[in-house]
Amino acid sequence: MAITKIYKGTNDVTSSFLKAYKGETEIYTSTQPIPTDCVLFQSPSSFTLKVYDNTKHWDGTLYYSTDTTTWNVWSGTTTLSSVGNKLYLRGIGNTVITGADNPNYKWVLEGSNIECIGNIENLLDYETVALGNHPAMAAYCYSYMFSGCTGLTSAPSLPATTLANYCYSGMFNGCTGLTSAPRLPATTLASSCYRYMFAYCRGLTTVPELPATTLAGSCYYYMFAYCTGLTTVPELPATTLAYRCYYYMFNGCTALKVSTTKEGSYQYAWRIPTNGTGTTATDWNYLMLYNTGGTFKGSPTIDTTYYVENPPV
Repeated sequence: MAITKIYKGTNDVTSSFLKAYKGETEIYTSTQPIPTDCVLFQSPSSFTLKVYDNTKHWDGTLYYSTDTTTWNVWSGTTTLSSVGNKLYLRGIGNTVITGADNPNYKWVLEGSNIECIGNIENLLDYETVALGNHPAMAAYCYSYMFSGCTGLTSAPSLPATTLANYCYSGMFNGCTGLTSAPRLPATTLASSCYRYMFAYCRGLTTVPELPATTLAGSCYYYMFAYCTGLTTVPELPATTLAYRCYYYMFNGCTALKVSTTKEGSYQYAWRIPTNGTGTTATDWNYLMLYNTGGTFKGSPTIDTTYYVENPPV
C-alpha cells in the first residue's frame, strides 16, 4: 500500500517523524518550509555537488541557490558547495538531466546524511510544475543521476505518471544510504524505465507500490537486484506482461524469502498478477527470485500463489 506524506506545519525533514506504513501515512513536523518551486539538498554538515565528468548534460537551464533569493545558472562544469548545509536547484526548459545510459553523466554528492527533498520535476521546468502539470521527460531523463551516492539518505519525489524509455534507469543504483524508496505512481510505463533503479541499495528494507497494470519491455529489469536488506515484495497487479518485465527483479535479495507453500513464517499470499489472469511474454519471469533467501528461488509461474514473510506492499 502506498505511503502518503503529510507535512504538519512547516518542515525541513530534519526533525523526527512518525511513519505508519500500513496506515498510508508519514507525518513530519519541523521548523522550515519545504520549497515547492525547487529541489532542496540538505545535510547536518557541509557537502558539495558536481557532475562526474564536469560537463553539462541537461538540455535546458539549471539554476542553483543557497538562499532561494539569488539564483545563478549552473554550467555543470563547476562544483557547487552548500551554504548553511543547504543547496537549492531548479530548472527551465529541460527534458533530460543526465540524458544517456552512461554512468559518467551522474551527479556526485560529497558529504554524509544528505537529503534530497521536493519534486524532482522542478529540475526539468519549475514553471510547468507550478501550473500543476508534469514536464515532458525524454529518454534517459534521470538515468544514473545519483548512482553511487552513498551519502544520500532521502530521495526526492517522483510524481510523473507517464514515463519515458530508461528515464529512471540506474537512478539510485548503489545508494546504500537509502532506507526507503520514493512513491512510484506511474501507470504508463516505458521500455526499461525502472531498469537497475535501486540495484545495490542495501539499506532498503521495503519497496514502493507498483500500480501499473500494463507493463513495458524490461521495465522492472534488475530493479531491486542485490538489495540485501529487502524483506518485503510489492504487489504486482499487472495483467499484461512484457518481454523481460520482471527479469532478475529481486536477484541477490538474500533477506527476501518466498515459498510455494503456506507454512512457518510464510503466511502472506503473493500472486502474479495480484488478481485476475495474466498474459505472459518472452522471458517475463527469468530468474526473478534468483539468489533470494527463501525456499523458492527462481522463476515464478503466472497465476500462481506464493507465500512471503511480510505483507506485500
